[in-house]
Amino acid sequence: MDGRSSYVLFLVSVFIFSVAGRLGLGKRIATIHVTNSMPRELQPIQLGCNSRYKDHGMHQLHVGEDYQFGVEEKALHFCEAVSGRQIASWHAYQPRRDWNHKAVFWRVKENGFFLSWDNSSW
Repeated sequence: MDGRSSYVLFLVSVFIFSVAGRLGLGKRIATIHVTNSMPRELQPIQLGCNSRYKDHGMHQLHVGEDYQFGVEEKALHFCEAVSGRQIASWHAYQPRRDWNHKAVFWRVKENGFFLSWDNSSW
């Protein structure tokens, strides 16, 4: 590799690490918890969570179960839940709202989605 190619490779590496550092990539910023608190007679909910950078996939969440995923970039994360014919989506992690919390808890109930940062005050 000649000197010019090495220099270009060095600049690209610096750029990638700089962007990754600003986004917080590679280190866990927060953990998101989603708990299914729907009535027991209902079917499990289908849950999918994503950000611009990562798709966390679809998960089946039975009543009482907690699904967790890590936030590794300062970006909006949203989740979608499907229960029977009902579909809902919400912002599971908003950098401006949640930036100083290591954990964000969501409780999915029949009458809505409830946010807590301590898993006790809803």
